[in-house]
Amino acid sequence: MSYQEKLIWGQFLPPLLGCAYFFGILGVGVRPWSLLGNIILVVVLQIGYLIVVAIFSKIEDRDERDRLIEYKAYKVSYISLTVLGGIWVWALVAQWFTVGQLTSPTLIIMAWFAVEALRTGTQLVMYRMGVSA
Repeated sequence: MSYQEKLIWGQFLPPLLGCAYFFGILGVGVRPWSLLGNIILVVVLQIGYLIVVAIFSKIEDRDERDRLIEYKAYKVSYISLTVLGGIWVWALVAQWFTVGQLTSPTLIIMAWFAVEALRTGTQLVMYRMGVSA
């Protein structure tokens, strides 16, 4: 694995595990922490992982392939975010949900984590498959 790919794993796994724990997908039978506590845990895990990777890996500069993978992943994730925003607005217009329901911090954080997981997951898939212009 390249240095950049190791860094992306550190951006992908902690938010994924944090969301899975917070929304009870893991089924550990324990009441999840608060949203703020969960975000702090995710940040601490990411920083710890990045420190370990920096200590034990040879640092490499980003090359053209890394930049292309990053560009394509951003394109996928933010087009998805735009579609999600359109659905969000349509849900308000169609009055499927109230403004309070659609602006809850939990829903907004979940959408943000989902888009970031999509971005980093796309990058990991592109590193494994290879990418071309």
